[in-house]
Amino acid sequence: MGNLKHVEPVVTLVGDMIRRREVMVSALASQVISNVPAVIMLSGFTDNARALLVGTNIGGLGMPVASLASLISLRIYAKMPHARTGRYLAWFTAANIVLLVPLLALAPFLMG
Repeated sequence: MGNLKHVEPVVTLVGDMIRRREVMVSALASQVISNVPAVIMLSGFTDNARALLVGTNIGGLGMPVASLASLISLRIYAKMPHARTGRYLAWFTAANIVLLVPLLALAPFLMG
C-alpha cells in the first residue's frame, strides 16, 4: 500500500473512484479481497473513515471471501462428516446477498 501511494496514476484512479462512493467501493472491494484488507488498502485514499468502515462492515456479507470468519466457518463445515459444501455455499451466499443488498441501500441512512 505504501508503494502504491507513490504511483500518481494509481492514486488518481483510486482516489477518483472512491470519492463520495466509499461505502459502495469498500463493500465491493470486500467481495474480492476480504473486508479487513479492503479497509486497510482503501484507507489511504479517503478521509471519510466512517463511510469506509460502514462499507467494509456491510461488505463482510456476500461472498465467503468477504470475511475471514466466513472462510473459517466454511472450512470447519467442509470437514464435517456428510458435509454438503456446495449446498452450504449456495445457501450461505444467497442469505448473505439477501442481507447485503438492503444494507447497502440503507447505508446512507445508517450514516446519519
